[in-house]
Amino acid sequence: MPATRIELTRDSVAAGDDTDAPHQRVLEPPERTVLDAAAVADLAAGYLARIGGGRATWVLRAAGGTALAVLAQQWPQPRLLSSRQVPFASLAEPDGTVRLHFEYLAQQDPEELFARLGRTPDAS
Repeated sequence: MPATRIELTRDSVAAGDDTDAPHQRVLEPPERTVLDAAAVADLAAGYLARIGGGRATWVLRAAGGTALAVLAQQWPQPRLLSSRQVPFASLAEPDGTVRLHFEYLAQQDPEELFARLGRTPDAS
């Protein structure tokens, strides 16, 4: 089934950020048919909390927990964990909703995290 909507959630970055957790945002599906670095950047833009010091690290996960991309506040763009294209439709649940979660990993080294996640067979 094609994606009919995207539901985003993200972790909180501090106690004061918990007031509207899980920070749900519902979007229309993008014109892009695949989840690429530009699509991930578009999803994150204006949505992820920025932290002082500029070193926040995030992992974008599919509904089942599979890691799809690593984002770092200090990087110019996200890095996908799969070399193959992931169609949005393949992430959609039976009702057509794509549920994605941004996991906050504080100031964890994004290079090490990307290398570690990229080495696992299922990238999770």
